[in-house]
Amino acid sequence: MVVVSATAVDAKGRPVRDLKPDEVQVFERGHAQRIVHFTHGRATSARLLILVDASGSMEGTKKESNVRDAVNQILAALDPADQVALAGFDHKYWGVVAFTEDRDAIRRGLVDLTPFGSTALHDALDHAAHDIASHGEGRRAVIVLTDGVDTASTIAPDEVISRSQALDVPIYAMSIVSPLDDPRSKSFLGQGSRAPSILGASMLARYAAFSGGRSFIVSTPERLKEAVAEMVDELKHQYRLGYDPPEGPPGFRPIEVRAKRKGVRVRARSGYVPPS
Repeated sequence: MVVVSATAVDAKGRPVRDLKPDEVQVFERGHAQRIVHFTHGRATSARLLILVDASGSMEGTKKESNVRDAVNQILAALDPADQVALAGFDHKYWGVVAFTEDRDAIRRGLVDLTPFGSTALHDALDHAAHDIASHGEGRRAVIVLTDGVDTASTIAPDEVISRSQALDVPIYAMSIVSPLDDPRSKSFLGQGSRAPSILGASMLARYAAFSGGRSFIVSTPERLKEAVAEMVDELKHQYRLGYDPPEGPPGFRPIEVRAKRKGVRVRARSGYVPPS
């Protein structure tokens, strides 16, 4: 069975919490599939892996404070039964705290992350997706907090995106940048800027879109609070649906999830690779 994580939103971007199985359609290669598995929002607890950029580019009081505030707000907004793990990365990826319901353990682990070294963001996202996928089914996602600048990865972004799609791991990305690199800021330099953080935010948006997650750009405490609230609200109402795949050749298979209800849009991974 192919299992797909999906988030439904209305025309204003607010999560839709009451979709029924007969209001959702799944298409593989353009052909409708019969949904045989459907769980709704908070029927199961969530499992989230918070991935924190601990490379040298994140050094600085403001960036470190934003990361700390983001993590604290995420932890405060989750349900008590939701499990959280913490991992860090610079030129390598490492686990800091295993999946737990103990929020203080995550906070203590965050203190040990000291910015240093080069940045292998794409490699870290690949590790994180496999890490969380190895802990079984259920509502899940990777939340990455970074400035989006990659200087040391050995894996290409498109390869990481393909793997995250195959694993059904939505990636939620929060790019922590200066106001100069934030499109919502009056100080924004413009879309034509080639600043590394702007290019990084664009790449993270691709990760989010193809994996069924979402990306945010944050440069102020107010926007940080808004972004965390929107992100956690979506994660609390993530649907899980499954279907038996049709026979066909190996390789990538595009899929699309649609809602029959007017004005509702569904975000989900854009395809998968069947086991060989």
